[in-house]
Amino acid sequence: MKPASACEATRADTPDQARSNAEALTRRVLHALECVTWPAHPPTLIESAERRGAPQDVIDALRRLPDEAFGSYPEVSALIVAAQLSARDATVQRGAATQG
Repeated sequence: MKPASACEATRADTPDQARSNAEALTRRVLHALECVTWPAHPPTLIESAERRGAPQDVIDALRRLPDEAFGSYPEVSALIVAAQLSARDATVQRGAATQG
């Protein structure tokens, strides 16, 4: 099996794969936030995730949340998925700009 070229590697991160990666992250976030009492602010969410031994990508995603009260896990999840997809789109656009 030959390694993928740089162009192939860039194309490999399709929108479906990006969404799948974002959904996997949100599942890890859900596990980390199972014991949270809602509504909750990001510091509470981060503290809960750290107590449950959440991986660093979960803590990082929670740190990027705006400082506001979240009423439920779906609110947090929606923002995390949107941020992940937005970051992927920005990376794709930067890559296209440097190639063009």
